[in-house]
Amino acid sequence: MRAESLGCPITVPVGNQTLGRVMNVIGEPVDRMGPIETSQRYPIHRPAPSFEDQSTELEMFETGIKVVDLLEPYSKAGRSACSAAPAWARPSSFRN
Repeated sequence: MRAESLGCPITVPVGNQTLGRVMNVIGEPVDRMGPIETSQRYPIHRPAPSFEDQSTELEMFETGIKVVDLLEPYSKAGRSACSAAPAWARPSSFRN
């Protein structure tokens, strides 16, 4: 596949219209629910906010994935990981 320069960075739609939607890496919807109608798009690589704009209060990070938000809530500004492997896929469960 040939790479093509678009002359601008990759952007994705942002805002309330994107909540609950599934998008690919370039912001195109892949959930068969039609186009995402939003007026704002942000580049995927942006500068970090300044220290003055950051909060020091403990807040919960909402992923938008209901099951994750309910069963394993994350705090903002913390390092965390979400494992998508089901329990039955552990290597120890495979038998020869």
